[in-house]
Amino acid sequence: MNRRYLGRVSSPDTDVPPLRGRAREAQSNDEAILLAAHDVFSEYGWGAPMAEVAARAHTGVASIYRRYPSKTELVNAIRELTLEQICVRAEECVAEARAAHPGISAVALFLRRHILSATAPMGVTFGRYVETTPQIDELGERLHAALLDIVAVDHELGLIPRHYGPADVMLTITHLRPSLAVAPERAIEIHLRELDYVLHGLRAVAAQNTPVSGEPSNWQEWLRLNSTNGGMASERAAD
Repeated sequence: MNRRYLGRVSSPDTDVPPLRGRAREAQSNDEAILLAAHDVFSEYGWGAPMAEVAARAHTGVASIYRRYPSKTELVNAIRELTLEQICVRAEECVAEARAAHPGISAVALFLRRHILSATAPMGVTFGRYVETTPQIDELGERLHAALLDIVAVDHELGLIPRHYGPADVMLTITHLRPSLAVAPERAIEIHLRELDYVLHGLRAVAAQNTPVSGEPSNWQEWLRLNSTNGGMASERAAD
């Protein structure tokens, strides 16, 4: 993950003074824990061993539990971090696409940048139902607003069909970011190639007004999928 996006960022234009002394050290330790936890949970799922997280973060298990007393709190911190990264990336892509002359696809820019920047699939609940938090809800609203702007740019340019919305953008990311048992460079190459197919398909549907199957996804559906891993994990957790 890109360290640039770590921390509680409210917007890409926020001018936050640098931390000093112990506060800076504490933030650095927290960043190391979240980076390590994201990678370990992505590999192992909910059963990720905390000892492995501690080893990769170069800290002790006790230090992790002092900061995050439960796995749920740690996973929610990772969810906040992941959503925050995507929010900043989306807002940057909107600004860049709107400033370009002639116009460029904000959807393509965002999806390509996400594939090149993200280090793991977006399995941010790691196979288990996790309740949302006010911070996650706030980030979800911020992301929704940014994605509405992204699709608006492409709608104006006629590059995507009118029914392709914010939820579709996030679902496209989900489909384009599976774990592949190949070298990272080859995985990115494969993801970008598949993205080209998707983008060409979207433009063809928009140009020809081709009907597509099924009901379009909406934002609330994506939020449910993001929180419950497709709705199945909540049923397992209730058993």
